[in-house]
Amino acid sequence: MTLLSRLKDIKAKNEEPGKVQIPQKKSPLDLGGVEINNSFGNYYLIEKEYSLANLTFPAVSKELLTRNLRLLQGIGPVTEREMREQGIDNINQLSGEVRWQYEVEIVSECILKGKIKELRRRGACDYELLSFFKKDDLVFLDIESTGLWANQPLFLVGILYKDGGKLKLQQYLARNLQEEKPLLADLYKKLRNFKVMVTYNGKKFDAPYIEGRWVEHRFFYRLKHYQIDLLYHARRHFKGKFPNCRLITLEEYLLNFKREGDIPGYLIPQTYYKFVKSGDPALIKDIIRHNALDLVSLARVLYIVQPCINAKDFIAATK
Repeated sequence: MTLLSRLKDIKAKNEEPGKVQIPQKKSPLDLGGVEINNSFGNYYLIEKEYSLANLTFPAVSKELLTRNLRLLQGIGPVTEREMREQGIDNINQLSGEVRWQYEVEIVSECILKGKIKELRRRGACDYELLSFFKKDDLVFLDIESTGLWANQPLFLVGILYKDGGKLKLQQYLARNLQEEKPLLADLYKKLRNFKVMVTYNGKKFDAPYIEGRWVEHRFFYRLKHYQIDLLYHARRHFKGKFPNCRLITLEEYLLNFKREGDIPGYLIPQTYYKFVKSGDPALIKDIIRHNALDLVSLARVLYIVQPCINAKDFIAATK
């Protein structure tokens, strides 16, 4: 049989009734979310609510700042110890002394007017500065990306925040790389409603990554939030006491919770690309769950911002 005869035979078979191959449309992504459309395109948004009890917001008074003698320039550890031995435990007690009067006035004005950057520059810690904020000011953030540097796309940004009497989880998902730009546009609009961003290694990773992706898409936005990175506090409290300071380790030791079947971080980029290629929702569900668990744990371990903490007492306080 000649090649021409074979081709005619194949054509005849394809034209027989019932032999025509009709492309099948992919079923809509079913992850409990909705498709969002804006001027830049579409993306997928997943929402969920949690009990407000998951947020361990420490009760802090601005009076705590007045007890930090080191906010006054010229007072270090030695001078502070000597002053406390003399019964001086509040900067207002030094207002009548010529040497410290000017410094006391500056710090008092900073506290009164909420000059957080200046107080932080002088050495105020996150715990003390939380006294300027409310629960409604906080947003917990965690991203999932396709690489370690901002020249690679991100595809999932999860945020958790107080909404009335609940904690609301929102996960912004790019179902393909084209959806990253509309996702990032709406993410900025949402984040600007908050004053404090809480992350885990976010100062070095999540925050600069988001800003880098904004620049990539010609969105010249900046994160102007007061940032609290809980990894720093975890290392300060638990380095050498726990096997490591990963968030899942804190969950196990502080929250008495051990993840089952959690996807390892190094598998997330390649799993996402498989999802983009196949459209199989089962591939992305584990990543979404991983992201949600990170955010809820952040809210539960926020209490570690306090300067002194006993792990045993912390466990009791978060049960």
